[in-house]
Amino acid sequence: MRFDTPGAYSMSLDLTTLYLVSAMVTGMSGLLFLLDMRGRPDPALRWWGLAFLFAITPAVIYALAGQAPEFVVLNPIGNGLVVAGSSLLWVGARAFSHKRTPLVAWVGPAVLAAALPFALEQPLVTWSGFPLLAGGVVVFNMLAALECWRPVGPRMRNHVVLAVAWAGGSVFYLFRLIAFVAFGPDDPRFALAFGSEAATICVLLLIVISSFSMVALGKEVSEAALKQAATRDGLTGVLNRSEFTRLAEREIQDAGARDEGYALLLLDLDHFKRINDTHGHAIGDEVLAGVAAAVSRCLGPRDLFCRYGGEEFAALLPGASPDVAGVVAERVLRAVRGVTVWTPAGPLRPTTSIGISAANVESIDLGALMRVADIALYRAKRGGRDRAEGAGDTPEALPKTLLNA
Repeated sequence: MRFDTPGAYSMSLDLTTLYLVSAMVTGMSGLLFLLDMRGRPDPALRWWGLAFLFAITPAVIYALAGQAPEFVVLNPIGNGLVVAGSSLLWVGARAFSHKRTPLVAWVGPAVLAAALPFALEQPLVTWSGFPLLAGGVVVFNMLAALECWRPVGPRMRNHVVLAVAWAGGSVFYLFRLIAFVAFGPDDPRFALAFGSEAATICVLLLIVISSFSMVALGKEVSEAALKQAATRDGLTGVLNRSEFTRLAEREIQDAGARDEGYALLLLDLDHFKRINDTHGHAIGDEVLAGVAAAVSRCLGPRDLFCRYGGEEFAALLPGASPDVAGVVAERVLRAVRGVTVWTPAGPLRPTTSIGISAANVESIDLGALMRVADIALYRAKRGGRDRAEGAGDTPEALPKTLLNA
């Protein structure tokens, strides 16, 4: 969000009117934005709301300077507020990814943009401090764009919209700065393509795009968080039992249509109760989270993985034969052995036992597959733990009384 100092040449649009319209649009956009974010705790929205407030005053300052020369001395202050507004876009984008930004990182450049012209450029003129303003806008808009393009977590549609818009604003000001240095502000070529009128129109477009996209992004993130809470285990981040069941049943039905088999791994951490009793539930939670992360890295993009309950996990492997399931299980065992959780008594390295069940017919439902895997898991526990076992029979070969139990 940027406004700029008036130039020597003008287009057919009245510059003072453009500045005042910009102030009004910014104020209304900021007000609507702040009203929409009421009751929403996301700190990014507060930073972006503050950016709107910082963007109003420079427009008024530049409008006054265009009408009364004695107000030109205020232009550097307006420039500093512009840089502050641009930097707050970056701070807000970082806050969306749960990153903290030191106060000096955004306040410092704004103060420099406002103060240096008073020390270095006397007497002050219309374009005093413009290189500092343009440089700040280029850097902070591009930083904000990069944060939106590479967020922590999923990239939403409006992340992309904001990234493109802010990167476009950064590129515009980069070329504007180059033209300013190459031609000077009084050159007709600079005035036509990069003068104050063109810059203010660019700003108006960015304000409108940003305000709508910021609100939409906040809603996208809220909806994603609700979906995450409904489908993911809060501790480990893997699928919860109900979502795993829903997806696995659908996958098994689809497997019949594709005429392919599938396998299931049922994992149970060894001696987990002892871990909780000895080291406390906080350490137990670390073990669960570490194991979930390690197992997730062993699975393919089509595989489904969940925390089935307590210290139990389940993984459905679409298209996997019993042999392939055995290979995956061995890989999982090695990965879990590599998990290390540090306790006051020293490093804790958990292990798990795995029961394997495989089928190649659609008629075997998930419940039957789980029961067979549970039998195999019991064999793994009885056989010494930290191992994987199959049930010895495929589900379709087992008695119907067992499958329907």
